[in-house]
Amino acid sequence: MSETARTKRRWMPVLLVISLAVNLLVAGVVLGTVLRFKGGDHGRIPPGFGAALYHAMPKDDRKALRGELSGLRTKGASGRVQNFSELLEALQAVPFDPETVEALLQQQTETTLNLQGAMQQKWLTYVTELTDGERQIYAERLEEVVQRGPHGKRKNKND
Repeated sequence: MSETARTKRRWMPVLLVISLAVNLLVAGVVLGTVLRFKGGDHGRIPPGFGAALYHAMPKDDRKALRGELSGLRTKGASGRVQNFSELLEALQAVPFDPETVEALLQQQTETTLNLQGAMQQKWLTYVTELTDGERQIYAERLEEVVQRGPHGKRKNKND
């Protein structure tokens, strides 16, 4: 009898972690929605830095940048498939080993940082090669992107 009770309890921490993750996800969505539609200072948050720099580029240059980085993106995507498989296996393991999950999360962080670093370097090369006039036009486009915000809606500068 005690063996059956002990087996059931091994799943309890895993179930609690998954429940907590789902609850945090729901709370984040609700909070994000409230802040987005609130219209106060939180509604004026500019887009992410990298996204703004990317969207300010002309369409053809964005396409070229994506092409240059496609190898890294593909490698990262195939790695994520493998990591999700390993994550599912780790979450189902009894006993649960948080160090395995932590290693997978760290691996994903490193992959993301590598892609971000490559993108930043390509962007810096792009901006460095612009003429002064082209860079001014780019800066104006960047300002427009920031004024539109993360969801592409134009904001009033006087708000």
